[in-house]
Amino acid sequence: MFQYLIRRTLQSVPLLLIISLILFGILQLQPEKPWDLLLHRPNLTAAARDHILAYYGWDKPVWYQYGLWLWNLVHLDFGTSYFSHQATLDLVKQRFPNTVILMGTAYLLTLVVAIPIGIVSAVKQYSKFDNAVTTFAFVGFSLPNFWFGLMLIIGLSVFPYEHFGFKLFPTSGMVSSFGDTGFPLIWKQPVDLAWHLVLPAVVLAVQFIAAYSRFIRGAMLEVMNQDFIRTARAKGLGERAVVIRHAFRNALLPLITLMGLDIPQLFVGALITEQVFAWPGMGRLFWTSAQQLDYQVLMGILILLALFVVIGNLLADLAYGWADPRIQYR
Repeated sequence: MFQYLIRRTLQSVPLLLIISLILFGILQLQPEKPWDLLLHRPNLTAAARDHILAYYGWDKPVWYQYGLWLWNLVHLDFGTSYFSHQATLDLVKQRFPNTVILMGTAYLLTLVVAIPIGIVSAVKQYSKFDNAVTTFAFVGFSLPNFWFGLMLIIGLSVFPYEHFGFKLFPTSGMVSSFGDTGFPLIWKQPVDLAWHLVLPAVVLAVQFIAAYSRFIRGAMLEVMNQDFIRTARAKGLGERAVVIRHAFRNALLPLITLMGLDIPQLFVGALITEQVFAWPGMGRLFWTSAQQLDYQVLMGILILLALFVVIGNLLADLAYGWADPRIQYR
């Protein structure tokens, strides 16, 4: 396995290099440039414009700009924001924990709910429970995040406040000023954070649960009809042991693949949901940087996303061996 890890790591280096080249080229093809906002300020002298262009290397060819960015990246320098003048890595460090809190909570809720629902739905195929889960899955997967989030805000925050004078849940942010929550000071931070976390986590979890429950149901149905399941039942094993120890264990492989693809979202955030609830995470940072044409921050986030995709796929491949001992790494 160690040789496999070394080989996959070495293979990821040229892959990330190609991805960074493509991303850099796409950003350069945009008609609007980051220096448009900086160089068209009033009372800016020609000498100041030339200095700004030279400072950021914008007066050099595109290949030189990419080489300079890549050289800095090798030295773990992701660049500096053109507008906040903060290092991109510092901005990521500020937003990264917030995104992990939101996405981790939503993903944990997804696994806790979707796995049992998917298993029971497969075992009781075409039952009333299965039909109800199928209906929920199609509705939940079809709900646009921005619309569902706004409906929750109106129904659980705006409406109760206008008619009863209090909010069931806050509409934005991670924390409230003291006095808004009504909780004692000693409980303020954890309770207040959980209070703000409910709505955005539910919005994300509903869509995840809808997709995962259907995926688990399909994988379980495929396994439940195989010969080794009938053999396990013929040996006298209880139904729970057959479903959990044999069927679900073999249905894990497609689920692991799906989880490996979704791991990057845990670190880069949900752009739309974070924007709707003003959650100060990575997704909102990406949105703000895109609006400001802050290429340095955009490239930093995108290359981190590519890195997490590679890591997620590698972890999924390693988890295959745990789920199915027949898989060998050669």
